[in-house]
Amino acid sequence: MSQKNSIFYNFLSSTYIYIGLQKLMSATYVRRNFVKNHIKKGHHVIDVGSGPSSILSDLPEINYYGYDINSTHIEYAKKKYPNKNFHFFCKKLNKNELYKLPKFDCALLLGLVHHLNDKEFIATIRLLKNSLKKNGKILILDNVIVKNQNFISRFLIKNDKGDNIRSLDQYKIILNKYFSKIKYQINNQTFIPYTWLKITCQK
Repeated sequence: MSQKNSIFYNFLSSTYIYIGLQKLMSATYVRRNFVKNHIKKGHHVIDVGSGPSSILSDLPEINYYGYDINSTHIEYAKKKYPNKNFHFFCKKLNKNELYKLPKFDCALLLGLVHHLNDKEFIATIRLLKNSLKKNGKILILDNVIVKNQNFISRFLIKNDKGDNIRSLDQYKIILNKYFSKIKYQINNQTFIPYTWLKITCQK
């Protein structure tokens, strides 16, 4: 995982600061509106880079598996969402882990990919594709660099903790090798200026 690790960026990663910033930047709202039409009651969902799993507040009754390497995020999620159908793991997802899990209707990569280099991104995509049921989906939400981008948006994205900011073309080069059914959508947020890329990959 490639990211900045200064005292400042580590402070921003503390759970309550992280949640507050996500709300300030409208990330919580954007995530909710992206996934709500894809995840249905009873679905099996895996969330990689789940953070404090705040997305659970906006989802129906599902079987949820959240993976994150930040122990404070995972402990927060366990206390915030005590439910026998919610499972939280402070570890990286790997092939051995997947053998223990069911097949999934949906896999979430919400704000994770810009923390992964190309090799890690490809490995994650291949892993998750194999974990999906027939017609299952991977939902990717992340920042993106575009032409004629608002200068505030570009500044915020370029100075994100993650070191692997990509353009739409860079996403396509990777994902089009593994999926034939893909939808890409770019949204320019006006306040606070930010550029989101929504990707739906269907098996």
